[in-house]
Amino acid sequence: MFIVDEKIGSKYRFVLICAQRTKQLLEGAQTRVESPFRKPAFVAMQEVLAGKVHWKVNETTPPALPDSGEVLQVEVGP
Repeated sequence: MFIVDEKIGSKYRFVLICAQRTKQLLEGAQTRVESPFRKPAFVAMQEVLAGKVHWKVNETTPPALPDSGEVLQVEVGP
């Protein structure tokens, strides 16, 4: 079992970072750590846990939806 580093924050972010790195490895990127593993997913996990993969969180917020001023009424029947 892998323990997720505090810098990563959550296991979901860890999975996303590893998936992106796995894709890079499958496309021919060089490994950044010596690994006993051959499968790219395991190598990617080792690289992320070793701090060899640089990543950042996109802090942009989606644009606000325009307020049309309309009120939507919905009736739910039996």
